[in-house]
Amino acid sequence: VLVWPPRPTAALKHLLSFAFLGSIILPFGALAIVIWVYLQPALERCVEFQPDWILQMYGRNLGLMILITGGLHLYFYTYKRQGTRRKFDPRDLDRKNRKYFGNNQVWDNIFWSCASGITIATAYEVFFMWGYANDLLPFYLDWKKHPIWFVLTLIAIPFWSSIHFYLIHRLLHWKPLYKLAHAVHHRNDNIGPWSGISMHPIEHVIYLSSILIHAVVASHPVHIFFHTSWNTIGAAASHTGFESITIRDKPIFLLGSFHHQLHHRFHNCNYGNFLVRCDQWFGTDHDGTPEAWDKIRKRQQNRRSPMPS
Repeated sequence: VLVWPPRPTAALKHLLSFAFLGSIILPFGALAIVIWVYLQPALERCVEFQPDWILQMYGRNLGLMILITGGLHLYFYTYKRQGTRRKFDPRDLDRKNRKYFGNNQVWDNIFWSCASGITIATAYEVFFMWGYANDLLPFYLDWKKHPIWFVLTLIAIPFWSSIHFYLIHRLLHWKPLYKLAHAVHHRNDNIGPWSGISMHPIEHVIYLSSILIHAVVASHPVHIFFHTSWNTIGAAASHTGFESITIRDKPIFLLGSFHHQLHHRFHNCNYGNFLVRCDQWFGTDHDGTPEAWDKIRKRQQNRRSPMPS
């Protein structure tokens, strides 16, 4: 979609594809609408910060995370319903490794995801609901008056989030910040659903900050919930370690990508995702071939080489 020169036919084909429309926009859009209509406290209650509505939002987000991420874990790793079909790494998750809390990768990931990740994601949502309730965010988008803009904003969120992710991901690989925060996520060299937002609180604040774009872009609460769900539950889906959920060996829902799996293995490549080709633009793309690895190493060596006098 974001290519030059523009390719409108290819862009439209991608936007209507199974990978984008069927695995991102429709499922996460539907989830956001359900949250707004049935699971979100009325905005009238959000005028003042009160424990009741804030805890209701946190409980909802925690429940959805446990239900969906836990369901993915049960399906792929506990009951192994798909075996190793379309699995990137045949290894199982670590259950006896001292680098994890309690020596168990899954329990470690659950702790960071729920104790920190859902808490900080909810805090961002609380800020927006409070802002909307007090008319402090002037760009409230009424979907009845502006249905086309409403849909276009929804479609744009994954692209904005992908660009933001690449930029902050490069920042998180800055050595001091990596040691302080990002190393928690990278303990997962073999990933599972709970690895998606298993991060240090500092990283959660940075990673989830892409949602702040809605403070300056006309948006509706549905966009907020779509954005949060995509960054949390979507991250769990993309970290299952599987390419897709299949029925009779045919994909019905796309999940992860080999591109990001390689990042968890090699660390210094593939900082972005498949939606926006930032890695190709900035020379950090690795497709798994020896040629790509040599290219990345040469680029790193050139950066370390002293400038000629």
